[in-house]
Amino acid sequence: MVKRHWKTAGKFLAFAVVLCVSVHFVWRVIVPKFFADSSWPTTSAYLGFYEMEENTVDVLFFGSSHAASFFLPQELYNGYGITGYNLGCEQQNLVVSYFWLGEALRFQKPKAVVLDCYMLFPYISTEPLNTAESCTRKAIDYMKWSSVKKDAVQTICRLDENQSLESYYFPNIRYHKRWEGLSENDFSFSDMAGHYELKGYAPQAAYGGRQDFAPFEIGDMDAKENMVPLMAEYLGHMEKLCRQNGIPFVLVKTPTTAQSPAKSLAIQNFAREHDLHFLDFNEKGLYEKINFCFETDNCDDGHGSIWGARKVTAQIGKKLARWYGLGGHKDSQWEETRDYYEGIKKDCELAHMTDLVEYLQAVLDERYYVFLSAKDARLPGLKPAALKGLKELGLSAGLREDAGCSYLAVILNGKAQEQSGIDQLEQDGAIRDGVVRYEMVSAESGCGNVSSIKIDGTEYSKNGRGLNFVVYNQVTKRIVDAVCFDINEDGVAASR
Repeated sequence: MVKRHWKTAGKFLAFAVVLCVSVHFVWRVIVPKFFADSSWPTTSAYLGFYEMEENTVDVLFFGSSHAASFFLPQELYNGYGITGYNLGCEQQNLVVSYFWLGEALRFQKPKAVVLDCYMLFPYISTEPLNTAESCTRKAIDYMKWSSVKKDAVQTICRLDENQSLESYYFPNIRYHKRWEGLSENDFSFSDMAGHYELKGYAPQAAYGGRQDFAPFEIGDMDAKENMVPLMAEYLGHMEKLCRQNGIPFVLVKTPTTAQSPAKSLAIQNFAREHDLHFLDFNEKGLYEKINFCFETDNCDDGHGSIWGARKVTAQIGKKLARWYGLGGHKDSQWEETRDYYEGIKKDCELAHMTDLVEYLQAVLDERYYVFLSAKDARLPGLKPAALKGLKELGLSAGLREDAGCSYLAVILNGKAQEQSGIDQLEQDGAIRDGVVRYEMVSAESGCGNVSSIKIDGTEYSKNGRGLNFVVYNQVTKRIVDAVCFDINEDGVAASR
């Protein structure tokens, strides 16, 4: 009889283990993921935080996507020896910021906390939390379960009656429709989750800021704008939590067309009342001090390009070193990611290169797959230095013809495949062990006059006259550039 009971208990235990494993697998597959192949790698940022050695992070950054795109931990470390981690994400409201601060303090003892203040003011006035539910989920789904997460989801669901506790405990309730559109990332979790080298920073390469942006003067501040009451309440909670833990709390507003003197004054008043530092990079004196150029240092009206992030982060590093004596030490977790960061900088720089010879040197990189399709390309525009660059990529003289020619080339893992001729050329294949398909077409003017480079069915070729390049980073699994060099012109014009 006893044996039978033990046998039954064993079966039940085995069933429970299988059930738990299955539920965990379903959870991991079905919850949305945002890795290095996304413009906003939120999932990597939060999962990566848990990989950091305890009590090694000097500075924690919080805020919306403005924070994610402007606060650059590797630059902070490279310039000042200050270790930082960026826990910002898209539309991170102050409720989320507060609970992620509480979660972070379970693992780290930061010497400063920095908050970008964009979400203090109305953003989505129809939403109880001032931001979209989907963005709140992005931030909370990958927080570890503890009393902090329990309090967070209870608070979120209390404040927003459209959200349910059950959907946080059982994500399949929220994401059951995702089964129809699962992607590679849903099944390669471990590989992509491991790319947290940028420690929460989301690099943006574009030049997209307004040419007519003008920073404001301190004297322009005459009336403050009211903060969203709930956001102001949780700003106070963040300040109190930092004060209780003896952590300096620094307020920042990065460059954006959404900032105004009235908003700046409201933040400044809060900072004065609580004896905090406030840096507003929209204020003329500070804006000009770091030689900020909104047109190129922002990628749009509110997010920083990698160049703007470097400037803003350098100034913050300078202030943290002066105010609190931070910096001047080494940590292997930041030392070991220097090269990765340099590679990301190169990806961003590649998207702005206009010199063909320089470009050919830049794409000679083992991280890249390079796709090349010619459209009515002619020799006169291809100078000896460019021919040399093509040869260094492993390509032959397929373009050495007086008349226009069709030409295709693919450089994969340092090996080149190419073909040329006077008829339309086509080539297809796969990269990354067959996971990603590509299709290419090249035709000179006499047989179609077209260039096509499709990656997973999406057209990336600029279809311009000359040499059309598409560059794929096999580490981050994303297209980092698409450009056409018109070698038929004396100046070899580049177009994107």
